[in-house]
Order: sequence, then structure tokens, then C-alpha cells
Amino acid sequence: MTTQTIDFHNAECSACHKKHVDIRTEIVAPSTERPNAIRKKIIFRCEDHLDCDVDEIEKLALVKKRFQDLVETDLVDGKTY
Repeated sequence: MTTQTIDFHNAECSACHKKHVDIRTEIVAPSTERPNAIRKKIIFRCEDHLDCDVDEIEKLALVKKRFQDLVETDLVDGKTY
């Protein structure tokens, strides 16, 4: 099991790059690898994502993670097509 140090004062929202205003520990659905295990996750929420449920936050977190290292040259301009 890996251990991470979390900066609770300067953490950003789990779904976007804004500063968080709310921290909650949520129970998430079991994974397919361990169907009987209970998983807890710390979710940071900004003002825009306060009303989002855990499933929506996890989807947005995947999008955030996938596109955080995106550089401008990876984008396609309208003239190419």
C-alpha cells in the first residue's frame, strides 16, 4: 500500500483546478478486482462542484488527469479540417 502526503490547505478540487472549499471522505463503489472491499476516498470540492455526487466527481477527475499534461501543440485548429 502506497502512502501519500496530502496538502489539505492548498489542495485543488478533485474535478477541476480550482481551490477546494469542502473536504469529504466518501465511500465509493467496489472495484471489479475486489468486489467485496469497501473503498474510501477523500474528495475535494470547489464551489462549482459542491452538489456533484461521487460518481460525477470521479468521471471529472479522470478527464482532469487525462488532459492535465496537454500542451497547445496537441490541439487541432479549425483550419486543419
